[in-house]
Amino acid sequence: MKCPYCQHEATDVINTRPTYHQTQIWRRRRCVSCRSLFTTYERLDLGFLKVVKKAGQKERYSRAKVYSGIYKAFLSVDNKEKTVDEITSQIEANLLELKQKEISSKDIARTVLRTLKSTHPSAFLRYLAYNRNINGEDQLKKELNKY
Repeated sequence: MKCPYCQHEATDVINTRPTYHQTQIWRRRRCVSCRSLFTTYERLDLGFLKVVKKAGQKERYSRAKVYSGIYKAFLSVDNKEKTVDEITSQIEANLLELKQKEISSKDIARTVLRTLKSTHPSAFLRYLAYNRNINGEDQLKKELNKY
């Protein structure tokens, strides 16, 4: 790990611990050369996970896509970024538990909906409407009955 201050390549880890949902490792480091302290986060790269889209094409999993979809569901939440980041990490932990190399985009959406339903009901409704392109009350009732 390079020091962000002096670019020296040797650093010592002086403290380490898992973060929320055990999906990251927080590390406090000290540069061997300039003695500056800095923090790093180590996160599993889910790039090995392939997402199968509706039309059948496959693409690499993108945390940014999941995060942005959830972010749109949180209109007026204080500290929105922290909440959305925690929920995204929770969803990624759920996806890892499936132990699959490929997952459909529908399965990811279902995982997001289950998580939001139990944690933030109003965001659940907005995500459901956004994700399913719901245009009427009857269609909304039909989708809600699924969950």
